Amino acid sequence: MGKEFFTLEASKTIVKLFDEAARNTGHGRGRVFSDFLTVARCALAGQTMEDEYHETIQKGYTDGEPGGRGIDILKTAFHLMIGAMEDTGQDVLGDVFQGAITYGENGQFFTPDSVCNLMANLAVPADRTDEPRTITDPACGSGRQLLAVAKHQPHWDFTGRDVDHRCVQMTAINMGLNGLRGWAAWQNTLTLETQRVYKVGFNRFGGVIRELPVAGSPFDYQTIEKTDSQSPSEQPVTISNEEPPPHSETPSQLDLF
Repeated sequence: MGKEFFTLEASKTIVKLFDEAARNTGHGRGRVFSDFLTVARCALAGQTMEDEYHETIQKGYTDGEPGGRGIDILKTAFHLMIGAMEDTGQDVLGDVFQGAITYGENGQFFTPDSVCNLMANLAVPADRTDEPRTITDPACGSGRQLLAVAKHQPHWDFTGRDVDHRCVQMTAINMGLNGLRGWAAWQNTLTLETQRVYKVGFNRFGGVIRELPVAGSPFDYQTIEKTDSQSPSEQPVTISNEEPPPHSETPSQLDLF
């Protein structure tokens, strides 16, 4: 295990909570972090990802008495993360990820928030522009460059792509919690192979993240090859399962998270 390093004080407390959840569930810290991203994404999905949510928390997170279960610890970490994001305006998830999960493995050192902000200050108009634009980061990490641009033009469309699903989820969560709209795609931008696609933005189910089928989405590489002159916001999108999710006797994620 590498040496931990953080730029935000809240990150240390969040990691301690992940370690507590790891002890309760018997998982490692990295596994707990990945599961945290899954349940956070599902909690922001307007109950459209219930099956994946319950599949995740059944891996030991509901064992024990209420208040001390793994899911309760993750809930506390989620609330702390949101508070830290509001207080600092910075990328808490990315700070935790590279400082205590990957330690920069595979070269995953994210551009510092200060540098992202500097780049956005130099490249993005400070005054609101009504001209519609799509900002794309082909190796988005936790989405902090998109967040930096959004400080100037939050009404633009934002697209993040990454080969690491953890990064894609962090981007979707960060975008959703900051009220942005756009896409987060688990995609190899060199081969255009796509695994999962998330549409970010408030939807009619009450969530801010929605998973769409890869086929027919702007990230279907066969579609892109035919319409590579179009941006993701311009390409046609096929959305399935437009009916509200059916009622289930299983407690919803809102009862637990």
